Amino acid sequence: MKNYPRTNLYATKRVTIKTHNYFGSYYYVHSANNKIKGYVWHGRLIQGKYYRGGFYSYPTLNVLLSNRAFRRGASHSIGQWNASGIYASSGRIHGKINQDGISRFSKTPSFSDQKRVLNYLKKDHPYLPEMLNYGNHNGARIIMRKVYDAPNHWVRVPMIDILNGNATSGNWEEINAFSAVLDLAKLPNGAKPIATYDVNQVSVMPFGGRGFDFADPNAQVATYNSGPITHVYGNGFGPNHNLSLVDLNRWLRYVPTSNILKLSNTQPTLKDGIWYVAPTFQGNVSNEAHQSNILKLIDTSKSQYYRYVTSYGFSQYHYENGKWQGQYQVIFNNPMFNPGNQIHMTFANLVLKTSGNDTSWSPANEREIQSFNDNDTEVLPYLYKPVSYYDGFLNNGNAS
Repeated sequence: MKNYPRTNLYATKRVTIKTHNYFGSYYYVHSANNKIKGYVWHGRLIQGKYYRGGFYSYPTLNVLLSNRAFRRGASHSIGQWNASGIYASSGRIHGKINQDGISRFSKTPSFSDQKRVLNYLKKDHPYLPEMLNYGNHNGARIIMRKVYDAPNHWVRVPMIDILNGNATSGNWEEINAFSAVLDLAKLPNGAKPIATYDVNQVSVMPFGGRGFDFADPNAQVATYNSGPITHVYGNGFGPNHNLSLVDLNRWLRYVPTSNILKLSNTQPTLKDGIWYVAPTFQGNVSNEAHQSNILKLIDTSKSQYYRYVTSYGFSQYHYENGKWQGQYQVIFNNPMFNPGNQIHMTFANLVLKTSGNDTSWSPANEREIQSFNDNDTEVLPYLYKPVSYYDGFLNNGNAS
């Protein structure tokens, strides 16, 4: 059988054969033209089908389509080749799931779309998110996995697995929602990025922290997407045509286009009388050391305020008596204030706290100051509000 991986074999009858004083169950199998035929032990057979072009389906293993043929490992176990049972649930769809929104992504994709995605992933695209290039193109497959949208309630959603190792290793890793990879495969020029960012020069992130596995902010949302965004593949996705498909920290995700924030990684940015300092996404540089170096470049004669920005919000500091004093924090993703598919903007005073030998500015008296009904709401303008806008909240007042 291993010599005919692209040949469909048909089982016509099951028989019991005695070999070496043992009785075993065997199937009589043959090819369509009967040139290949014989008896095969039942434990070596997996129900499946070969399609022209190098595609395979294995219904009993919950595999819609694969560009690698099934191979048993040295122990003859099926392992992760079997995407049913304990491997049937998704481990990649996180955050808040909306039952109504995700239902339209639970349909079985057409055979032509399945082939399109698997053919796309066979090719070498060095600009793809690292996780889609996981396994050095050893193989990809499409699985209908369970995604839980409520306790004890789930829908099956097509997902992409990548083979990390050779076929006999069976080391399949769930990577992405199928629909996102299909959107990628449909882009012109092989989805070559329309924008590329070097983390050594610029810090790019989804301000507000919202990222989506599907092209619909009402289907699912994760609020802890810090960045960096290193590639933008396309814009205009989603029901409101306001989502971008990006490489977000090595993963393929959608983010609100209007909330993509770009700040210099090498110097502070002065805008409308306020300095802005971004985190660094350089792998060999700590944020503490980076922030310390950037602060030394701030010219306090031009502004005595700076905001340290993350994807979740910002903290504002004021230069007083030769020192930077913390004032307040504004964030958009505190889970205590964000139980559902909405954005709740919170404000907290910054107070100096000491723990052991460490002293740091910490948020206190956090409270909600504004809410937005939609996960794709443009919140970036709130980063650039003037100092006077937030002054009223320092004493639990309203913005001026």
